[in-house]
Amino acid sequence: MKNFWKLLRENFNSRTFYGFTLALPISLLLFFQACQNDPSSIGLNLQDRDDLLNAVFTDTITLTAHSILEDTLNTRNLEANFLGFIRDPVFGQTYAGIFTQLIPSGSSVNFGKSPQLDSIVLTLRYAGGFYGDTLNPFVVQVHRLTEDILSEKDYYQNSSFAHSSDDLTYKDNFLLYPKPTSKVKLDTILEPHLRIRLDDELGNLLLSNADKMSSNAVFKDFFKGLYICAKSLSNDGSLVNFDLASAMSGVQLYYKDDTIARRFHLITRSTVRVGHYEHDYEAGDSKFVSQLLYNDTLLGKEILYVQCMGGVKTKVTFPHIKAFRDKNVVINKAELVVTNIGENLSFFPPPKSFYVYRINNKGDQDFVVDYNTVYWGGAYNETTKEYRFRITRYLQDIIFRDEYEPYVYLVPYKNAASANRLIFSGTQPHDPSLRLRVEVYYTEY
Repeated sequence: MKNFWKLLRENFNSRTFYGFTLALPISLLLFFQACQNDPSSIGLNLQDRDDLLNAVFTDTITLTAHSILEDTLNTRNLEANFLGFIRDPVFGQTYAGIFTQLIPSGSSVNFGKSPQLDSIVLTLRYAGGFYGDTLNPFVVQVHRLTEDILSEKDYYQNSSFAHSSDDLTYKDNFLLYPKPTSKVKLDTILEPHLRIRLDDELGNLLLSNADKMSSNAVFKDFFKGLYICAKSLSNDGSLVNFDLASAMSGVQLYYKDDTIARRFHLITRSTVRVGHYEHDYEAGDSKFVSQLLYNDTLLGKEILYVQCMGGVKTKVTFPHIKAFRDKNVVINKAELVVTNIGENLSFFPPPKSFYVYRINNKGDQDFVVDYNTVYWGGAYNETTKEYRFRITRYLQDIIFRDEYEPYVYLVPYKNAASANRLIFSGTQPHDPSLRLRVEVYYTEY
């Protein structure tokens, strides 16, 4: 408290305290706050975000970091589902598929006395996004599920369901040239979507079982759904996302009833849909494989990685941060700086932003306390090739409290419904200006 009175007297005389003009009432307020013995909150809201002239700057706080495989990622009913195959020179190969239920678009279905099938077509509304080079085609196969997708369960990127080995596409190994922005001309001009003709045998099966469409539950028991998956070619492939919640997505039955052309729609909207991702990291480059698969954590000094689709995250540790407790400091501003060093950014663009998770001493995960504040930042800067995350409150917390562990995880934004990846500098790269670091302004009291 003696030091506090000294600090108060000095700053009141100069009428400046952490960059703000003070009056006596504010000084008294600071006195009472200090008496509450909560050093973790002192100064956090007292300085202008850009006025830190009275603070000490350092960017040499020790960090350790290494990249690891993501554990589990909920991929149930995503806003968009990826389909495709991509061969990445660093991250290896990734396959993306979709498990989905179907339900009738109406009840009391009546196809007529002797319906005659014209065709059956799987339609998937493009969601507009893609990853890689869409000039590279890939093979699409469609299989009938033999295992239920349960409405009350969560499912993850590695969840799988039993399915028939038979490919239901009209022509085996349908070759998809993605056109995520091209409108489709039929009777009218329709929004961009994929059309895959399916085997007539499936169409005839559905036409002959109208009684199985009396309710959604009855139909899902009869027809459990589809697995839509991609197979690789010799090219590098691409990943394309689709909106299965769109009314345009589903299965279209085209048939005639007494020579009258009719159409019936089975929809994926209002059903359970699960994104399925498979990563073959053994096909990646040697440094990536060594760090991710063989736990060579020392490589984190040079290079680090993150990847969406339940792929890769990076653990960043502050091993000596609690030494600040003995120095009686206030963290005025702290930013974690991540620098992109990846190449081929037109085909492999980085994530737009990141989540930064902290872990409490019970092992539970949540966002760092700075997240969702006006000062957070976190967006990718294409000019500097940097991400900057404000972690001021987080560092202050782990210095003065023991509730959270002194490490965080960097996870790409929209991890489940995006395909982006990032290669960034480690803690001790060849070019020190690019290193993963924390830039801190602090004041001793």
